[in-house]
Amino acid sequence: MTDTPLADTPVTDRALTDTPPPLSFTIVIPTFQRREMVCDAVRAIADISYGGPFDLVVVVDGSTDGTVAALRQISASLPVPMQVIEQANGGLGHARNQGAAEATGEIVLFLDDDMICRPDILTRHAQSHAAGAEAVLGNIPLDPASPPGFLTEGIAVWAADSATDSQGDAPLTPFHMAGGHLSVRRAVFARLGGFDTSYTHGGNYGQEDADFGVRLLQHHDVRFNPDAVSHHRYIVSARENLERAYLSARADVKFARRHPGWTRALYALNHGGTKMTRLVYRPLARIPLLPKLLASAAALLAGTALKTPLRSNRHIARLYYGARQVFYWSGVRASGGLADETPLLVLCYHAIADHGDDAVLADYSIGPARFQTHLAALKKRGFSFVSADDVLAHYQRAAPLPPRPVLLTFDDCYTDLLDAARDILAPAGIPALAFCVTAMASGTNEWDQAIGTKKLGLLDIAGLGELERYGVALGCHSRSHRFMPDLDDDALYAETAGAAQDFTQMMGKRPRFFAYPYGGRDARSISAVSQAGYDAAFGLADKTARLTDNLHDIPRVEMLASDTPWRFWLKTSFPRLSTFLRTRYFR
Repeated sequence: MTDTPLADTPVTDRALTDTPPPLSFTIVIPTFQRREMVCDAVRAIADISYGGPFDLVVVVDGSTDGTVAALRQISASLPVPMQVIEQANGGLGHARNQGAAEATGEIVLFLDDDMICRPDILTRHAQSHAAGAEAVLGNIPLDPASPPGFLTEGIAVWAADSATDSQGDAPLTPFHMAGGHLSVRRAVFARLGGFDTSYTHGGNYGQEDADFGVRLLQHHDVRFNPDAVSHHRYIVSARENLERAYLSARADVKFARRHPGWTRALYALNHGGTKMTRLVYRPLARIPLLPKLLASAAALLAGTALKTPLRSNRHIARLYYGARQVFYWSGVRASGGLADETPLLVLCYHAIADHGDDAVLADYSIGPARFQTHLAALKKRGFSFVSADDVLAHYQRAAPLPPRPVLLTFDDCYTDLLDAARDILAPAGIPALAFCVTAMASGTNEWDQAIGTKKLGLLDIAGLGELERYGVALGCHSRSHRFMPDLDDDALYAETAGAAQDFTQMMGKRPRFFAYPYGGRDARSISAVSQAGYDAAFGLADKTARLTDNLHDIPRVEMLASDTPWRFWLKTSFPRLSTFLRTRYFR
């Protein structure tokens, strides 16, 4: 999000005067074993043109490469006061905190030692702070002097994408926080307690920025200013890049445990839900010694290629990044995993009655006795029945689920469901989730009668209220049970937002859950449900649900009367295999 208060009227920096307010700055640069690089960064600071006071603090974090002597040699010729602090190696977070403790400016600007800033950097930051920002993220495009090759090309793409994303309409997240170019009001930084040093102590690496960002974004105005530019001179070797991947994995696990609400975003950021990760990288990461062997081979291959005309070869880049992903996920596994990744089985039932006399409804109706055998079989096999609230907490906050979790859902809310809830579910203490069609004037299954089925009654308001008392949560199944991908925008709105309005009038509260009629959904349908304010939505797909699934497209496995005991076992154990066998061999 571009230099805009998270909840206020947008502010455009370019419209502000070029004369900055009299804010004072202290620039803090932590450095470790990068003598030449940090000296170049300091020389760039010497070229800063700013109308207010500023000074520089460089924290040398245990370097043994002569950094202190080199900095003192150039300090005499600097037009800006520079303090050099030498300390035993304590990690990046500790070095930044130490620099901030020595700061005298109203604003502390953190720059990494590989950042080559533009002369107007303080002017740009000052403009944003004068407009009300309490913290400002700067732009970090790749420095043209960075060594050529696929590593720097990848960094350039990441930097451009990050800048574009930060300027979008969505709020900034902790993962936008880049401590390598961040200015914060000194009082705010002190009040938040600075960076958590445990993330980067003892050779650890990563996520101290995001951890600080969680605290910063909760109560403070954070903005991105694309005109505040510091070029990133990326000089990390292929081997160091791989080592950072493993260390980042450890930091990610630590961050996810401290801030579980951000786990899904972190998981997606690392491509945790992609087929390549699920089917290739993560299985390879579980093989003893293989991730380290792949990483060593990739480092050797990339290190050699980057010195030749093959430095930008896309095939070598793919091999390298594949090995990097395997190494990363091995680090996640060694640290205990990013989150509870237990697959969730969501079952979809319709009528709990025997309608074998109706050619259409027969397969969508399961009698009470057979339904009880399903429940007994699931319990015997070690499944744990969970509620809709349990599932929502899992998706929203990565709350853990019990072993082999299963959620029971019921579409349409036929009158027979109340009997099943009272006589079967409630006595067994089994929670469930049911979806009602909100605008059937006749109180019957009008959508099915249109194709010649018999009439079945739907629960009225009183029946729905009684259903809730038996432990069955309620959601919407649209207004009129229409196939949503075929609808225009107005009809989609009516079937989603309109259903929510109906439900609110009926039940005195807004619905939190939605189920797509016939399981039919596309990108437009999913977007309409999300915009209508539902917390979660369910479709139909023969697979278990995972934490990385779209919260508004959680898959369910449909239960049918034609499912034999063997097929029921297969469906609830291996849904995908069940579908494959049914479509390939048992049509």
